[in-house]
Amino acid sequence: MTGRGRMTRRDVLRMAGAGASLLTVGPVLAACGGGGSTGSSSGSGTTTALQGSTDFNNANLKKLATAIKQALQGKDVSQLKIAMVINIPGDYWTPGQNGVMAGAKDLGFTAMFQAPTGGDLSKQISILETLNAQHYDYSLSAIDPAAARGPVDAAVAAGQNVIAIDSPLTGTKTPLLYLGTPNTDAGKKAGEAVKTVLGGKGDVAILTGSLTAANALQRIDGFKSALQGTSINVVQTVNDQGDRAKAESNAETALQANPNLAAMYGVYSYNGPQAAQAVKAAGKSGKIKIIADDVESDAVAQFIKSGVIQGTAVQDPYQQGYMSAFVLAAMRLLGKDATNQLLQQYVTTGSDGVVTLSSGVGLVTKDNLDTYNSVLNGAA
Repeated sequence: MTGRGRMTRRDVLRMAGAGASLLTVGPVLAACGGGGSTGSSSGSGTTTALQGSTDFNNANLKKLATAIKQALQGKDVSQLKIAMVINIPGDYWTPGQNGVMAGAKDLGFTAMFQAPTGGDLSKQISILETLNAQHYDYSLSAIDPAAARGPVDAAVAAGQNVIAIDSPLTGTKTPLLYLGTPNTDAGKKAGEAVKTVLGGKGDVAILTGSLTAANALQRIDGFKSALQGTSINVVQTVNDQGDRAKAESNAETALQANPNLAAMYGVYSYNGPQAAQAVKAAGKSGKIKIIADDVESDAVAQFIKSGVIQGTAVQDPYQQGYMSAFVLAAMRLLGKDATNQLLQQYVTTGSDGVVTLSSGVGLVTKDNLDTYNSVLNGAA
């Protein structure tokens, strides 16, 4: 990824790692790691100011965390074995790592954070099998839902608790709670932003790291649904399969293949900055609009500040980590029925049957970037 010599979000959020002593290196793999507005102009149509937001769902999650902590009073938390397993290592997940450690610290136990090197599926499956053998409860962002179902079903059958984060994990024998951003909502947020910056018309290319992962598919569906009734056309969708170098190459190809391209939508956290690099190199900064998902590194922040990226739909990975610790602790010590009672007023059930505890979705522009950084530090 570009900008390796610069300060990354890992450095910016180092202060949030005060609970770093809680990180235990597992036997498989070491850990890896308000509102505002900004003006926008486009030759494609009449535009309005792009409004940012960072409220997420923090108010409700704070209430839930308080209720769980009260319910756990007097329980022995010292023997809890809880892990957080992510999909692709990167700065995006640093707040999630900090969050699960902070949540564990607040409740008085030690958590484990696991990341498969290079986002390798076989390594993630190996992590899950080891956690199963050691009888861990865990939250999981699956690289490939179909491949993860076997280990997850085995874990649940053995009495372990598993929740999905970042992307729902459907098709398991026992339905899993999903803790994270409703990805369709994230895609819609990005689509609404594209409508704003293009004034409702123009050609758009979608850049993604997967065409099989549920989070990618749902974001793309949400994005397209937001464009219905406009004169915005999705002219190309390209998949880099998790390869950041290929992501930039794909952006370059999209620019060359579509001379009338007005905007790009980056589905995964690295797609936005790689697209920005390509657009900047082509001398089209500000002319071709970029709406991304997530703010993974300082490079993204710099592209937002300079106007190469107009906005990015964002999740709150800190809360996905923090609340993973709380919900899994409750499931283990209170039981699933009692935990479900605590969750009841905070969850929704989708048409696909997925029960979601939302961590919310926001939109970052250059006007509210600093506010978002403070949220990732657990300030909200």
